[in-house]
Amino acid sequence: MKNLIAFLMVVALTVISSISNAQETKTPNYNYAYSCDGYNQDRDDIAASAMTLAIFDRVGLADRIVHFHFNTNFGGKPTHAAEHRKSVLETAVLFGIIKEVDGNDAYFDVSQSDDEKTAAIAHLAGQIRKASKKKPLMIFAAGGVQVPYAALKKAIGDGAGKKALQNVVFVSHAAANEQTRKKDSHNPEYSFNWDNLKELSTDVQFIDYKSKLINGKRGGGWFPSQNTTDWNQALRDKRPGVAAWQWLANYGEQVEGFGFKGTKGEWLLTRLKAAGAPELGNNGNAEGDASDAGMVFSQMPGGITDATMEEIRDFFMK
Repeated sequence: MKNLIAFLMVVALTVISSISNAQETKTPNYNYAYSCDGYNQDRDDIAASAMTLAIFDRVGLADRIVHFHFNTNFGGKPTHAAEHRKSVLETAVLFGIIKEVDGNDAYFDVSQSDDEKTAAIAHLAGQIRKASKKKPLMIFAAGGVQVPYAALKKAIGDGAGKKALQNVVFVSHAAANEQTRKKDSHNPEYSFNWDNLKELSTDVQFIDYKSKLINGKRGGGWFPSQNTTDWNQALRDKRPGVAAWQWLANYGEQVEGFGFKGTKGEWLLTRLKAAGAPELGNNGNAEGDASDAGMVFSQMPGGITDATMEEIRDFFMK
């Protein structure tokens, strides 16, 4: 009997191990790209871009960010381009993700110049062409898809094959971002939206904002966007603003630079506050809104599509 029990235990452990290994094998080993606008009416990117980098840093996947472009704004500079630039590049430097704000890396401020925008499109197209089964590429579309559209079109034009395209995933998070386009623009680039992006290739995978993978409620159904989750604490939505994030002050080690000295979390608090700074223009009550980062969090290991503030705090603090 003892021998039988021992045998059954070995069999059970073998089966469990096999299931575990199968699950690990099925989990894609993603590289990541991030695209965000920073439209004048969408200043929450100032908070969300910094928080997105913090999420990657927290899960130890910051080295998997192979492309990051920001400040796309239908060809014009958003009024808060400089503040958003701080949130991306200075956060990346302070958190040890890149070495310098003007380095030769995978980060592109497309509002800087046409050359910078062209470089961003070419770089993302190159990452799409390099996608493979071993290293698939997940592209977060946190804003309008004008630059991603141009990049995917260029990648296909440059010879991106079926094997590469089948390992590219675009992730949306809100209806507004999928619909964004400027029909009256004289620049043809700005007439494209999410549906046009999907028309470029039937091989690429697309996670729409209605997908439960990105906006699912744990009790069933789906959110219209991450804007309705606790990642958004904006005053405009009658929430506490940066007050809800004060626990961040105790998060992370001390960092120093760009006239700042404090914990990583204290730096994030400056970004959450800056999103609502009235001197930056419209939406002076966007303070505390990091909802775009919730889209990224939902796709991270252990991520939740509708995390509560307590769960967000546990993610960083535990």
